[in-house]
Amino acid sequence: MKRPSSQKLSQKTVQRRLGWLVLLFLAAGSLSYPAPANWLIGQLSSITGIKIPEIQTPFVLGLDLQGGTSLEYEADVSKIAPAERGDAMGGVRDVIERRVNALGVSEPLVQTTQSGDSWRVSVELAGVRDINEAIKMIGETPILEFKVENDEKPRELTAEEKKMRDDKNADAQKRAEAILAEAKANPANFEALAREKTEDEAGKQNGGDLGFVTQEMLNAAGGELDTIVAQAKLTAPGSVIEGVYPTTRAFNIVKVEEAKEEGSEVRAAHLLVTFEGSQSGIPTTSTKEQARAKIEELKKQATVQNFETLVLDNSDEPASDETAGDLGYFAKGVMVEEFENAVFAQATGTISDIVESPFGFHLIHKIDERPAKQVRLRIIAVKKTLDTDIVPPVEPWKGTQLTGKQLERAVVDFDQQLGSAQVALQFNDEGSKLFQEITRDNIGKPVAIFLDGSPISTPVVNQEIIGGRAVITGNFSVEEAKLLARRLQAGALPVPINLIAQQSVGPTLGADSLQKSIQAGLVAFLLIAIFAVLLYRVPGAAAVLVLVIYAALNAAVFKLVPITLTLSGIAGFILSIGMAIDSNVLVFERLKEELLDGRSLETALEEAFKRAWTSIRDGHVTILISCAVLFWFSSSLIKGFALTLALGTVISLFTATFTTRTVLRVLSKTPLAKWPWLFLASAKK
Repeated sequence: MKRPSSQKLSQKTVQRRLGWLVLLFLAAGSLSYPAPANWLIGQLSSITGIKIPEIQTPFVLGLDLQGGTSLEYEADVSKIAPAERGDAMGGVRDVIERRVNALGVSEPLVQTTQSGDSWRVSVELAGVRDINEAIKMIGETPILEFKVENDEKPRELTAEEKKMRDDKNADAQKRAEAILAEAKANPANFEALAREKTEDEAGKQNGGDLGFVTQEMLNAAGGELDTIVAQAKLTAPGSVIEGVYPTTRAFNIVKVEEAKEEGSEVRAAHLLVTFEGSQSGIPTTSTKEQARAKIEELKKQATVQNFETLVLDNSDEPASDETAGDLGYFAKGVMVEEFENAVFAQATGTISDIVESPFGFHLIHKIDERPAKQVRLRIIAVKKTLDTDIVPPVEPWKGTQLTGKQLERAVVDFDQQLGSAQVALQFNDEGSKLFQEITRDNIGKPVAIFLDGSPISTPVVNQEIIGGRAVITGNFSVEEAKLLARRLQAGALPVPINLIAQQSVGPTLGADSLQKSIQAGLVAFLLIAIFAVLLYRVPGAAAVLVLVIYAALNAAVFKLVPITLTLSGIAGFILSIGMAIDSNVLVFERLKEELLDGRSLETALEEAFKRAWTSIRDGHVTILISCAVLFWFSSSLIKGFALTLALGTVISLFTATFTTRTVLRVLSKTPLAKWPWLFLASAKK
């Protein structure tokens, strides 16, 4: 009796699945190797005139591939109770990670390990070349400080210092004027000139390009760019604006790169009547009802001809005496919503109805409306000398004598009434006296707790605290309270660390390792491909095609997660290629048996995948279990291998069952099916 055959899918369903696979491959392939996709994006951008962002997601390379620094420290935990050593070392790890991040290191690896009573900290810094700077930053002991608000005021500049500031700024202005003359003589060279002459570091990198100036940028600049942008809108694109434009921090030479119209902007004047309780901040005793009565009376009188006179005589806006209420041109997003909705809706040359906003009541004269122009600017900035460059500003916090040296314990506690998490502190005798003095002198004020120079908590003192016990409250989760306590404990119980080993991997050695790894991967892929095609013919060729999809998916995942690639990680990936083809081997061997049993090609394919599934599944699960054990109970070197092997195994499960199956279903409908021997068929028994 024959076994029942597996359910067959319709041709339409198979084609739809193939289409999704093609799209998946194109997406993964473009992310893995973006050069062809970026070329196509560039062509589309040049044809359409629309700037389409290119794919720029690099691989994250580890120390052995990118080059960098590896440091090994031994921790002195002799003065710490054995039960507290794990938490203390966790605090040290957190501190080192924060310091390493300050170096701008990509994907730093900081680990603590224990062997008997010995504790060590290993630090891997990919891309770091200055090993001495890394050692200096990491090797310092965590510093815990308690600071109070600094009420000191900065001193005034002396006459000599003012003259020095003015002389330097006069020289800076002359330099800016010389640059302006050079820029106007050759506007096409403005970008290169900006990279050479600008004194703004970001400008040196991007050639002074600000991009299109948006309203958000104008708001963030606090009016600094308003005059520049207004003049830029009157200047032809490609031209350098006449004159040097000063801002608070620099003298600026500006070129208008592009201009485009987007939306509209209006020019309007307004008459404001405020009332007590409004957000205007203007002192007044008028009630809201009195203000409304006044604005209603003014509305009856208002005309376009007498509006300016009414503003000068009646508006509560402080600047109305000088501006007659004229707000100039503005686009949406500048004024409050109620004001904008009214002025953009009314006709040009009219007086609005009464408009209420959080600032009071308004009458609005809409003077003009025109298309809003956005400009793209490129700026060369010549820095000014500020007062703060000569006399540094006063720090907002000043130190006290209370530091982590006087802190005995920091533990997680819970509020007895609310049940919320908090951090309890206990000082020694010296610290108790200092803390009592600090709290007595700062009732109602914040006392900041700094770790490594950064504030981690700023609780407000409610009363003088006696006995050296304090509680830091806040909206802490239990995990956040534990983290804060651990950081405080690490500062209170410093763990000295001594550098015992260091290793520097040069970029040349790293690049050589990467090249050899890629060559090894290509050789492995080529040998597997030859083996599969020679032994399994068309199914083998299908498996090779699927391996290409498999490799693209793996690389895309490595970039998206992202996963730091190391030599051991690449070894795990190469091994996973063999595992991926192994799943296909199980299917193909089963396919041979089904064809020998007299089944048609389509039926044999369905049966082969169905009956090989359990073996494929069990094999992949056992590999994943091994990867999990390796990852959780091994060093960083093995973790990279385990992680890439596990990801490759999961993706292999998808490609071996779904992708290969779909490709073979399609091939079984092609003319190749006329030659059964290509699909592993042989003479019947």
